[in-house]
Amino acid sequence: MPGLQCGGSPTQASVVAMKDSLPELEVTLADVGERAALSAIFPLLPRGENLVLGPGDDSAIVALGQSQVVISCDMMIEGPDFNREWSSPVDIGRKAIASNAADIAAMGATVVAYEIAVAAPPTTKLADLVDLASGFARGIAELSPGASIAGGDLSTAPVLTIAVTVLGELLGTKAVTRSGAKPGDVVAVGGDLGLSATGLRALEQAGSDRDVIAALVADNAAVRHHLAPVPPLHLGPQAGVAGASAMMDISDGLVLDATRMARASVVDIVLDHALLTKALGANNMISEHDALYGGEDHSLLACFPPDAVIPEGFVMIGRVVESPGPPRVTYQGKDLSLDPGGWDPFQDASVDW
Repeated sequence: MPGLQCGGSPTQASVVAMKDSLPELEVTLADVGERAALSAIFPLLPRGENLVLGPGDDSAIVALGQSQVVISCDMMIEGPDFNREWSSPVDIGRKAIASNAADIAAMGATVVAYEIAVAAPPTTKLADLVDLASGFARGIAELSPGASIAGGDLSTAPVLTIAVTVLGELLGTKAVTRSGAKPGDVVAVGGDLGLSATGLRALEQAGSDRDVIAALVADNAAVRHHLAPVPPLHLGPQAGVAGASAMMDISDGLVLDATRMARASVVDIVLDHALLTKALGANNMISEHDALYGGEDHSLLACFPPDAVIPEGFVMIGRVVESPGPPRVTYQGKDLSLDPGGWDPFQDASVDW
């Protein structure tokens, strides 16, 4: 990402002040061009202590000491991944951080830096790009404080597209993969189940009624969670220290992601009805179906040895047993892994984005 060097990490107040001082944010990207657009957003990008060289050169330099590096990437595309009628640019930027930080936390690691590429239509207002960058900064402050945006790229596309590469470090602990679950382990979840799916359904039911959508976005907890999730990602490194045998983030649905874990570990995972009901607690807005199949909560699914001290914030929802055949996920005696549902961007080619 050519252009200016990134300054110190912005606070919430400084982000507001910088946005207020930027001229003519109602102009489009086609009006101002790449250099001016980058000059507007660079001051908003966080800079952590590990960043040696940030935006402005051909590559960034991050100091990671002696620990192993954990790398992941994810894309968000207008249409399949977010709806501009529902999501503000701030929410979109924040959600991009949440979905990527969750992948690092699921390995038991801590985020150090992000590389973010944005492609937007030329008619996009500069104000929207600045708000998107503010969303990145807000997400980092809430979910991975101390991390940097080390660089990225800005280009054009028919719809708003965000690609994030995230780097994390293990700080002396071993990575927790999805393939380490063993018979006798307990299965636990840290964070919400089905809340995002509940919010998505409410937005879909609102149709094109902008007043109803605005009210939901302002006041509905499930809708806010769908648009701007706040998963307890600090539990990832804690689970690693506690000896978690396997872990992954629940991005595509509990059953689908548990099936992936079971197959990677060559075990059966038994989800317990009573424990799942207890985990949902008094939140009557979440149905059993959404808890099992809803995606985009970005909570953490983890397995722990039976003698482990499970970190506070995780709740038990099942157990790991030996697999007599192909690995399965069962619930109330049924093999749910035969039709795990969940999110698949290619599952329905007929969807009109």
